Amino acid sequence: MPNFADADDLAKLVSSVTETMCATTFVPSDPLARGESLCGRMILLPMHGERQVNVLLACDGGGRRALAGAFFGMPPNETTEDVAEDAIRELLNMVAGQVSRALGLDLTLGLPRVATLAELGQNGGQIQDGVLLRSKGRIDLRLWIFEVLPSNVSEQKNVGKAGLFKSLLRVFTPGASEPS
Repeated sequence: MPNFADADDLAKLVSSVTETMCATTFVPSDPLARGESLCGRMILLPMHGERQVNVLLACDGGGRRALAGAFFGMPPNETTEDVAEDAIRELLNMVAGQVSRALGLDLTLGLPRVATLAELGQNGGQIQDGVLLRSKGRIDLRLWIFEVLPSNVSEQKNVGKAGLFKSLLRVFTPGASEPS
């Protein structure tokens, strides 16, 4: 299992697939800038297995069209909503597969679906502990990669102050500890 020492490593992993497929790279995003990434549509792709790791893409209409245009080699203004949805789902599948393989986990990809902030809040609400990446360049996208711990985790003893969302960086980095 690789050691993701920091969010830069995860951004490089994600970019290794997105740069080839849609000429887009990702960098770690400022945790305080998360609010702006909520202004668009959120699509969640859950992965189930030994752990439940989720990949969530947030983008606005312009970002969806630009992504679809890059994926399918067409002008963004000529893309339809169906084409944009196909591009989003394909991007999520590629990123999730890359993360799953790199972590050495046997995870089954779920189906991408629309998610809301309220839904995420019902599952613990501590999404600020996930890894947030933003795209560089003309396509404006945000990717959140986070793990959801089971709700029955020893009556919350092992969850710590971070809540039910736990950073992939702490979960998969040997020797990392919970914040105090």
